[in-house]
Amino acid sequence: MPLPSPEDIVALSSEHVAQFITDQSSSKTLSVLMKHLNEQLMSPDAPTRETARQALNRLGFPEYA
Repeated sequence: MPLPSPEDIVALSSEHVAQFITDQSSSKTLSVLMKHLNEQLMSPDAPTRETARQALNRLGFPEYA
């Protein structure tokens, strides 16, 4: 199963987030997905960083200052 893109995650409706996390956890891809999003947060490309930030926020991991 390919990892969902950050854009796919951003497009999730609020009512589907919990099931998405459950599905990713069950398929043992949640930690890989989180690692991928965290790596994208350090990208030199600003749009890539922003999309990763939005995806993490959608999953319930807001940015901490």
